[in-house]
Amino acid sequence: MRSVRPITNCFSAFFILTVSIFSGVNAQENSPYSRFGLGNLIPAQNNLNRAMGGLTAAYNNFQSVNFTNPASYANLKITTYDIGLDYSSRTLNTLTPPKSFTSAYLIPSYLQLGLPLSKKNNWGMNIGLRPISRINYDITIRTRTSIDSVRYGYVGNGGSYQAFTGMGFGSKNLTVGFNVGYMFGNKEYNSRVSFINDSVTYKTSNTTDTTRFGGLFYNAGIQYKLNLNKTTSLRLGAFSNFKTEMTATKSISRETVNFSTNSGIQTIDSVYRGVDEEGKIIYPSSWGAGFMIDNENVWMVGVEFNAAKWNDYRYFGANDNMVDSWTARFGGQIIPNYKGEGYWSRVAYRFGFSFGPDNLKINKPINQTTFSFGAGLPVRRNVYTNQYTVINTAFELCYRGNNSNEIKESLFRLSVGLNLSDIWFNKPKYQ
Repeated sequence: MRSVRPITNCFSAFFILTVSIFSGVNAQENSPYSRFGLGNLIPAQNNLNRAMGGLTAAYNNFQSVNFTNPASYANLKITTYDIGLDYSSRTLNTLTPPKSFTSAYLIPSYLQLGLPLSKKNNWGMNIGLRPISRINYDITIRTRTSIDSVRYGYVGNGGSYQAFTGMGFGSKNLTVGFNVGYMFGNKEYNSRVSFINDSVTYKTSNTTDTTRFGGLFYNAGIQYKLNLNKTTSLRLGAFSNFKTEMTATKSISRETVNFSTNSGIQTIDSVYRGVDEEGKIIYPSSWGAGFMIDNENVWMVGVEFNAAKWNDYRYFGANDNMVDSWTARFGGQIIPNYKGEGYWSRVAYRFGFSFGPDNLKINKPINQTTFSFGAGLPVRRNVYTNQYTVINTAFELCYRGNNSNEIKESLFRLSVGLNLSDIWFNKPKYQ
């Protein structure tokens, strides 16, 4: 008798570990740019696609879950559990005065489970959770007045997340799909002002702005495959993320406090307190379109264009320095010998490049450029087992800013994803 293996204890333990990582990571990013909007955006692709410059519009694979374009779910042929982690090292360079600051942090980038509901009818499903943005900064500025020295402290934390499910379906060449889910998060800003005098002791003022928000979101995609010859095909793809309106509640407090780095903030007197002010946060629409030329199991190259209407962003009616943005992406992949005997000949080598203006404008536009490369490392050969396990890696070098901006950022990001697949839900066979 031959039957499908049940979900293993290893898989269950791995799922519990993943949830623990999402709930327990405390990463110190310290990026002043994260003060604006909903914070610094986390790349909206899985690790495999990041290594190829972020190409997602036309990409699909039988064992890879491309959550950016849900039309790709229709091509899932095996159940796939995919988790990604990012380790980043960020360096800030200020012009006046010329200084450099570095911070490093580890955060989860996504968790998803792809399910082939019908291989014959090209019908697939995905369930996922991923962070969308992060707010994290801690800045101290010292200035001198005619009488005293003044110290300003600015601290921010928070971010946004999406929990979603989606389906993709269609024919052998044309597929469509959609995602639906809940977007939620929080923003917390603290501003402290301290006067420093040798003979007079002043109390520190502290202003806290805390906002919680949430709302439904939707996106959809389409993909089309055109066979050029027996082994080469042209893939076309496009996706759209619709504008999301989220309900938000904001609490504001202004206090006099005692503050120290050891004991933190201790309230002395509350000057003003506004609790649960209701409002709206509008998260803008975005879209992407591109194509890929794919020579099956040998190589693929592609081009893509993304755009987002960040001019439409609103936080309680305020735009918060957000502007429309776009990104041009280029990338590819090569496998030297998919059926070869040597391990490294079966590795998928990936490379990419992207550039475009940021969604934040301070005095002048802020440019972004990213170089990426990575590899898909097979853990088991599918010749010997029904399991398809791949470790996907991506290395990204990101530059943000230009000579007109007071602050320039450079970022090195190492992303590791474990793609654990198995052939489940097959009917038992007897012989």
